[in-house]
Amino acid sequence: MKKEIFLTISLVLSMSVTFGISKKETSTNIEQVSTSNTKAISNSEKNLQSPAKVVSPGEKLFKDKGCTVCHQVSTKLVGPSLKTIATAYVNNKKGLVAFLKDAGKPIVDPAQASVMHPQIAITKALPPNELDILVNYILSVK
Repeated sequence: MKKEIFLTISLVLSMSVTFGISKKETSTNIEQVSTSNTKAISNSEKNLQSPAKVVSPGEKLFKDKGCTVCHQVSTKLVGPSLKTIATAYVNNKKGLVAFLKDAGKPIVDPAQASVMHPQIAITKALPPNELDILVNYILSVK
């Protein structure tokens, strides 16, 4: 009987040791898999995120002053597209500045000038440095 108790205790101890190691190994393996999955997910998220678009001061000013209501980069809305304006005023920055200060004639679409005229008050009131930034942005659109 003592022999049977001794064998039973030995068997229980060896099983607990075996299961203890197994649990520890399993726990370690789960942690390793979890860590590698977390890293993989993190890397995937980084790859899926698009970089933030950098907005130039001129583009910001263009948007902040409400110019996008009538003008888009390549599509004619109420007014001509920025590409059309930039093409018409290529090598003529002074002409665009003059128009935006209400001191020059429109050369892009003179028939639409009356629509733009109420908005000229906004560009006319801009400080010279902001007007220059705005004009540089418009002329930079290709």
